[in-house]
Amino acid sequence: MTVLKFLRTLSACAPETCDLRRPVLSMSLAAGLATGGVSVAQAALPGSQQPGATIVVSNDYGGSVRKRTEEIQQINRLGQSVEIRGSVCMSSCTMFLGAKSVCVMPETSFAFHGPYRFFSKLTSLEFDQWSRVIANHYPSFLRSWYMQTGRYRGRSPARVKGSELIRHGVAECR
Repeated sequence: MTVLKFLRTLSACAPETCDLRRPVLSMSLAAGLATGGVSVAQAALPGSQQPGATIVVSNDYGGSVRKRTEEIQQINRLGQSVEIRGSVCMSSCTMFLGAKSVCVMPETSFAFHGPYRFFSKLTSLEFDQWSRVIANHYPSFLRSWYMQTGRYRGRSPARVKGSELIRHGVAECR
């Protein structure tokens, strides 16, 4: 399979639930492979073992919901802060809004959609389960919108600017 074909396949699905049994390359890693290389910063998970550290998330195209949930739990357990910067935060990246200490940049575009996986359809039960997992990482105003509307977005994610999230109470990064 060519890298371009792989990228098309990957972009046709939200990586967070594409295959719940095994990890999938993140979009940023796949994009790095397509351009001939990937930096350690792009390929590495933003979590660090340093208590109290600031984790900077930049241009994150998503990944596994299960892994992102574990990562956010570790960030919260270690008392770390999350700064969401860059031009995009898509898919499971938006779950970082559930970190205990998080801020966003006004110009960052957040892309929300419902859960789905590669190669097989989620059952209604799985769709509801994964939707709740995702929604539980959002502030209350966003959680109710996601459960009523956002999770039904598939290949056409709903986009929200960081400035809108800030207007609703999410902290702005300084």
